[in-house]
Amino acid sequence: MKYLSIIGFSMLLSNTIKAQLTKGNWMLGGNISFNSTNYNSANYTPPTYTSVILDFNPNVAYFVANNFNVGIKSSFNKILRISASSYTSFRLGPSCRYYFLDNEKRINFLAEVSYRLGFDKGNAWQTSTNTYAGGLGCVTFFNSSVGLEFMVNYISDKFNDYAGRNNTIQIALGLQVHLIKD
Repeated sequence: MKYLSIIGFSMLLSNTIKAQLTKGNWMLGGNISFNSTNYNSANYTPPTYTSVILDFNPNVAYFVANNFNVGIKSSFNKILRISASSYTSFRLGPSCRYYFLDNEKRINFLAEVSYRLGFDKGNAWQTSTNTYAGGLGCVTFFNSSVGLEFMVNYISDKFNDYAGRNNTIQIALGLQVHLIKD
Protein backbone atom coordinates (compact mmCIF):
# COMPACT_ATOMS: atom_id res chain seq x y z
CA MET A 1 0.00 0.00 0.00
CA LYS A 2 2.90 2.33 0.81
CA TYR A 3 4.37 1.86 -2.68
CA LEU A 4 0.98 2.40 -4.29
CA SER A 5 0.64 5.74 -2.45
CA ILE A 6 4.11 6.84 -3.59
CA ILE A 7 3.32 5.94 -7.22
CA GLY A 8 -0.02 7.78 -7.04
CA PHE A 9 1.60 10.88 -5.54
CA SER A 10 4.33 10.78 -8.23
CA MET A 11 1.72 10.60 -10.98
CA LEU A 12 -0.15 13.54 -9.46
CA LEU A 13 3.06 15.59 -9.40
CA SER A 14 3.95 14.63 -12.96
CA ASN A 15 0.60 15.94 -14.21
CA THR A 16 1.18 19.36 -12.64
CA ILE A 17 4.68 20.01 -14.02
CA LYS A 18 5.37 23.58 -15.06
CA ALA A 19 8.08 23.86 -17.71
CA GLN A 20 10.44 26.83 -17.76
CA LEU A 21 9.33 28.36 -21.07
CA THR A 22 9.17 31.88 -19.65
CA LYS A 23 10.99 35.02 -20.70
CA GLY A 24 14.52 35.29 -19.31
CA ASN A 25 15.26 31.56 -19.02
CA TRP A 26 17.93 29.60 -20.90
CA MET A 27 17.64 26.28 -22.69
CA LEU A 28 20.57 23.88 -23.29
CA GLY A 29 20.43 20.56 -25.01
CA GLY A 30 20.38 18.89 -28.34
CA ASN A 31 19.17 15.96 -30.33
CA ILE A 32 20.47 13.00 -32.26
CA SER A 33 19.01 11.66 -35.44
CA PHE A 34 19.36 8.97 -38.00
CA ASN A 35 18.14 9.73 -41.50
CA SER A 36 18.45 8.88 -45.14
CA THR A 37 19.07 11.44 -47.89
CA ASN A 38 18.66 11.15 -51.64
CA TYR A 39 21.33 13.12 -53.52
CA ASN A 40 20.81 14.33 -57.06
CA SER A 41 23.34 16.48 -58.92
CA ALA A 42 25.34 16.18 -62.12
CA ASN A 43 28.42 17.07 -60.03
CA TYR A 44 28.25 13.82 -58.03
CA THR A 45 29.75 10.53 -59.02
CA PRO A 46 27.41 8.72 -59.36
CA PRO A 47 24.91 11.54 -60.07
CA THR A 48 22.24 10.07 -57.78
CA TYR A 49 22.70 7.95 -54.67
CA THR A 50 21.44 7.47 -51.14
CA SER A 51 23.30 8.04 -47.89
CA VAL A 52 22.75 7.22 -44.24
CA ILE A 53 23.45 10.03 -41.79
CA LEU A 54 24.10 10.01 -38.04
CA ASP A 55 23.60 13.57 -36.81
CA PHE A 56 24.23 15.26 -33.42
CA ASN A 57 22.74 18.77 -32.96
CA PRO A 58 23.67 20.62 -29.73
CA ASN A 59 21.95 23.95 -29.08
CA VAL A 60 21.71 26.84 -26.64
CA ALA A 61 18.81 29.31 -26.59
CA TYR A 62 17.41 32.22 -24.59
CA PHE A 63 13.68 32.87 -24.10
CA VAL A 64 13.12 36.43 -25.36
CA ALA A 65 9.38 36.06 -24.69
CA ASN A 66 7.17 33.45 -23.07
CA ASN A 67 7.19 30.27 -25.22
CA PHE A 68 9.63 31.81 -27.76
CA ASN A 69 13.40 31.44 -27.79
CA VAL A 70 16.27 32.38 -30.07
CA GLY A 71 19.64 30.70 -30.01
CA ILE A 72 22.47 28.96 -31.76
CA LYS A 73 22.24 25.47 -33.14
CA SER A 74 25.09 23.40 -34.49
CA SER A 75 25.28 20.15 -36.36
CA PHE A 76 27.99 17.50 -36.38
CA ASN A 77 27.39 14.54 -38.63
CA LYS A 78 28.96 11.58 -40.33
CA ILE A 79 27.57 10.69 -43.73
CA LEU A 80 27.93 7.10 -44.94
CA ARG A 81 27.21 7.00 -48.66
CA ILE A 82 25.96 3.93 -50.42
CA SER A 83 28.09 3.38 -53.56
CA ALA A 84 30.19 6.55 -52.98
CA SER A 85 32.80 7.91 -50.53
CA SER A 86 31.78 9.06 -47.02
CA TYR A 87 32.38 12.47 -45.41
CA THR A 88 31.90 14.53 -42.25
CA SER A 89 30.29 17.93 -41.77
CA PHE A 90 29.96 20.76 -39.25
CA ARG A 91 27.37 23.57 -39.29
CA LEU A 92 26.55 26.48 -36.95
CA GLY A 93 23.92 29.22 -37.03
CA PRO A 94 20.90 30.96 -35.54
CA SER A 95 17.65 29.25 -34.66
CA CYS A 96 14.31 30.17 -33.13
CA ARG A 97 11.68 28.01 -31.52
CA TYR A 98 8.05 28.53 -30.48
CA TYR A 99 6.08 26.38 -28.01
CA PHE A 100 2.33 26.37 -28.75
CA LEU A 101 0.84 25.47 -25.35
CA ASP A 102 1.10 27.13 -21.93
CA ASN A 103 4.09 26.24 -19.80
CA GLU A 104 1.84 24.45 -17.27
CA LYS A 105 1.36 21.59 -19.72
CA ARG A 106 3.40 18.42 -19.25
CA ILE A 107 3.32 17.82 -23.03
CA ASN A 108 3.88 20.70 -25.44
CA PHE A 109 4.12 21.12 -29.21
CA LEU A 110 6.77 23.22 -30.91
CA ALA A 111 7.99 24.61 -34.22
CA GLU A 112 11.60 25.48 -34.98
CA VAL A 113 13.41 27.16 -37.88
CA SER A 114 17.15 27.58 -38.34
CA TYR A 115 19.88 28.61 -40.75
CA ARG A 116 23.35 27.11 -40.49
CA LEU A 117 26.56 27.90 -42.33
CA GLY A 118 29.13 25.14 -42.42
CA PHE A 119 31.59 22.98 -44.26
CA ASP A 120 31.75 19.41 -45.44
CA LYS A 121 35.00 17.48 -45.85
CA GLY A 122 35.60 14.25 -47.71
CA ASN A 123 38.78 12.34 -48.54
CA ALA A 124 39.87 14.61 -51.40
CA TRP A 125 37.51 17.59 -51.22
CA GLN A 126 36.03 20.27 -48.98
CA THR A 127 33.16 22.70 -49.57
CA SER A 128 31.11 25.25 -47.66
CA THR A 129 27.39 24.74 -47.12
CA ASN A 130 24.25 26.81 -46.50
CA THR A 131 21.53 24.92 -44.62
CA TYR A 132 17.92 25.93 -44.07
CA ALA A 133 15.85 23.80 -41.70
CA GLY A 134 12.40 23.76 -40.18
CA GLY A 135 10.65 21.27 -37.99
CA LEU A 136 7.68 20.38 -35.85
CA GLY A 137 7.79 18.38 -32.68
CA CYS A 138 6.46 17.35 -29.32
CA VAL A 139 8.20 17.59 -25.95
CA THR A 140 7.34 15.74 -22.74
CA PHE A 141 8.65 17.32 -19.54
CA PHE A 142 9.88 14.98 -16.80
CA ASN A 143 10.01 17.91 -14.36
CA SER A 144 10.13 21.71 -14.61
CA SER A 145 13.59 21.69 -16.19
CA VAL A 146 14.10 18.57 -18.33
CA GLY A 147 12.18 17.62 -21.44
CA LEU A 148 12.43 14.77 -23.94
CA GLU A 149 11.53 15.86 -27.46
CA PHE A 150 10.62 14.17 -30.71
CA MET A 151 11.08 16.23 -33.89
CA VAL A 152 10.38 15.81 -37.59
CA ASN A 153 12.56 18.21 -39.60
CA TYR A 154 12.93 19.24 -43.22
CA ILE A 155 16.52 20.19 -44.07
CA SER A 156 17.76 21.74 -47.31
CA ASP A 157 21.54 21.91 -47.91
CA LYS A 158 23.21 23.94 -50.67
CA PHE A 159 26.84 23.01 -51.27
CA ASN A 160 28.46 26.16 -52.62
CA ASP A 161 30.82 24.34 -55.01
CA TYR A 162 28.13 22.07 -56.48
CA ALA A 163 24.91 22.49 -58.45
CA GLY A 164 21.62 21.42 -56.87
CA ARG A 165 20.40 21.02 -53.30
CA ASN A 166 20.17 18.08 -50.92
CA ASN A 167 16.81 17.76 -49.19
CA THR A 168 16.34 15.60 -46.11
CA ILE A 169 13.46 14.51 -43.92
CA GLN A 170 14.91 13.94 -40.46
CA ILE A 171 13.43 12.28 -37.38
CA ALA A 172 15.25 13.36 -34.21
CA LEU A 173 15.11 12.52 -30.53
CA GLY A 174 16.46 15.10 -28.10
CA LEU A 175 16.87 16.21 -24.53
CA GLN A 176 16.53 19.85 -23.44
CA VAL A 177 17.39 21.35 -20.05
CA HIS A 178 15.60 24.60 -19.15
CA LEU A 179 17.60 26.73 -16.71
CA ILE A 180 15.61 28.88 -14.31
CA LYS A 181 16.55 32.54 -14.05
CA ASP A 182 17.23 33.68 -10.48
